[in-house]
Amino acid sequence: MFIPSLVAAMLIAGAFWGGVIAARRLRDWGESNRALEGGEPPLALAVASGIPSNDDSVKKVRAHVADRLQASLANGQGMAALAASHAPRDAAELDIDGLRVGDVVLIEALDGRAEGDFLVEGLLRLREGTVTTLVVIMADGERRRWLIGSLDTQEWISVEPVEGHNLAGEPPRNIQPPDQPKVFALSRRGQASVAAIGSHGRPGQSRVSTYVYRAGSRDTLWLERWGATVLMGQGVTLPRHSVSFLPGS
Repeated sequence: MFIPSLVAAMLIAGAFWGGVIAARRLRDWGESNRALEGGEPPLALAVASGIPSNDDSVKKVRAHVADRLQASLANGQGMAALAASHAPRDAAELDIDGLRVGDVVLIEALDGRAEGDFLVEGLLRLREGTVTTLVVIMADGERRRWLIGSLDTQEWISVEPVEGHNLAGEPPRNIQPPDQPKVFALSRRGQASVAAIGSHGRPGQSRVSTYVYRAGSRDTLWLERWGATVLMGQGVTLPRHSVSFLPGS
């Protein structure tokens, strides 16, 4: 009698765990559908479910998110498109997430590397989870800068593009820029869906990896990795209140 009882117990346990696995798969399928409808990539769900990051379903979700971001630009939502609305805008209410190509960024800082009145030439909208970061590509005559900021942070970054850094692929943990005595250490990195508008000089890809490096309290490197291509900017961290905006004509 012992053996039949053991077999029966094993069958019951197998049926129980089979039901648990099926329920989990149904839950994951439902969450993936809700993520698609809401425009959010279920990256954590893909990892937890054992789906590799290069799976076709994950790629489709990421492409879907990028399409929704691009559509929001064209419709004037968040980071508005250049030809969106001709209604007058109040400079006092204008913030980084409402910038358009042709607007003006005013930076008042003690550091001359960051200070100036810059014309917005291009915009990137990066979405990582629930956080949205803007990369503003701008120029003051021959001076070119990138302003990186979010409504969720009190400090922003102003950097100047660095040429000839010879980085490709995954960046190292410590970087010494060309002709610079300082060594910068990796502080933060992430991956984001991206939408772009204007003259931004980036590849036409839907995902980008970002890296923030620090040397001291203010000196900062900002890196973007687009596949094997790495873009670098060097500059300083700014208090958010030192930056203001004017709507373009």
